[in-house]
Amino acid sequence: MGLSIGGAAPLDKDYLARLKAVHDRYEPALFSEHLAWSTHGSLYYPDLLPLPYTDETLRLVSEHIDAVQNVLGRTMLLENPAAYLTFETSTMSELDFLSEIVRRTGCGLLLDINNVFVSATNQGYGAQAYLDDFPVAAVGEIHLAGHAPDHDETGASLLIDAHDRKVDLAVWDLYRRVIARAGPIPTLIEWDNDVPAWPVLLGEAKTADAVLREALAQDATHQEATHAFAG
Repeated sequence: MGLSIGGAAPLDKDYLARLKAVHDRYEPALFSEHLAWSTHGSLYYPDLLPLPYTDETLRLVSEHIDAVQNVLGRTMLLENPAAYLTFETSTMSELDFLSEIVRRTGCGLLLDINNVFVSATNQGYGAQAYLDDFPVAAVGEIHLAGHAPDHDETGASLLIDAHDRKVDLAVWDLYRRVIARAGPIPTLIEWDNDVPAWPVLLGEAKTADAVLREALAQDATHQEATHAFAG
């Protein structure tokens, strides 16, 4: 968010230098940024603002990712956004945009499944179909979170990526489907607002852990079967 990877202006070199210093000191396993923008001129907006999916945006975001990866000396992950609107000027789908970003820059992807469900509900497309076509081979991390139901000015259903409650059952189902297809992937549950007592948080973590363990067991069974067949 702080990099404003989709912003029209060049990346803040001072911020990028501080980011590198943090990476050099703590050596985090993964680093990600949202596919969004949050700055304009000298102004900083504490929000993730959407982008049109066009050739020009593709060029701009690719250049910014290349710059970040060159400075940090490592591959970054790009996170799919939670969207509340679309642009009439977009000339490609979000999936095509993300896939082309990966091809051009070699970056990885952070798949936020709650963001997918929020965007799909708000824009009227199928979250399952979106995830079935998602380039999971590039995914280095998965995020899960809770969302808040709301309504727009016409009374239509609207979801807010609120991070203030348990992961929705529909999102858990989508997560199981992704893990069954892609295998175990490092997973983070985001809960930033109205944080509950520890047992509630632990219960969410245990649910994710159970899904990952099931995938590991299935992988082991498949490898044993393949080895036996080859032998």
